[in-house]
Amino acid sequence: MKLAALYTGEGERTSLHLLVGEKYVAVDRLVDEGSHLRGLADVGALFALGDEALEELRLLEAAAAEVDGATEVRLAPPVTRPSKIVCVGLNYLAHIEETNNVKPERIVLFSKYPSSLVGDGAEVRRPAITSKLDYEGELAVVIGRRTRAVSVADALSAIGGFTIINDVSARDLQSAEGQWVRGKALDTFAPLGPVVLDAASVPEIGDLRIVTHVNGEVRQNDLCSLMITPVAELISYISAYITLEPGDIIATGTPQGVASGMDTPVYLEPGDEMSVTIEEIGVLHSRVTG
Repeated sequence: MKLAALYTGEGERTSLHLLVGEKYVAVDRLVDEGSHLRGLADVGALFALGDEALEELRLLEAAAAEVDGATEVRLAPPVTRPSKIVCVGLNYLAHIEETNNVKPERIVLFSKYPSSLVGDGAEVRRPAITSKLDYEGELAVVIGRRTRAVSVADALSAIGGFTIINDVSARDLQSAEGQWVRGKALDTFAPLGPVVLDAASVPEIGDLRIVTHVNGEVRQNDLCSLMITPVAELISYISAYITLEPGDIIATGTPQGVASGMDTPVYLEPGDEMSVTIEEIGVLHSRVTG
């Protein structure tokens, strides 16, 4: 099952949809007036209702195939206001080597903010304070239930679904400061989507492949099995110190192929088109503007 949040009508109001084939079907069209599934704004709101609500929607997926849906849509981030976006740095060995870093002794964490989020097809703004804008295609985990101090063995049960995130980075700001806030968390620096793939539909996580294109050129192409710290261990480690809520996002790190790792870096310029593909989830498109 693939879940999406669509902008509907005027302004920034969103509603939860299912992607069925190539059409988006509003969940509100599948349920009765009094259903607790009505009026949900995004995937985080669904996960906050608990496992029974998610199972109820799974049972309605077949009916969605018989309902009219939209194909021309404006996608919001599938989770619009997570309580936190926890990002993992330096989680692929080849990426560490290409950027002349050293494998860290412990897991590296940093944060982005909900104001960093934009949906599929949205613009990524390159602010005047940076001249070294970079991309980082990543697998993102969306937490499905409140999770605190979960064991590695049980950690995957905390996942509601998976999506794609582009950890856009201003390398000059990132390297100039001890904290990565300005280099990583500026507005529009976290394209997310296009959809959340329900955890029940995901094959082996390690078999998922991240492919990033810039202007049609392949820049990144690696399997998630190359993560230094796998997803279950990341969730266990983070939840030992930080309570994870439904809809929270964990960005699991980027593989090799970023601009800053090139012999002669080719950073992003206004007009550049980025796409990050994980075939089982979809393609996340972004366009750079000045």
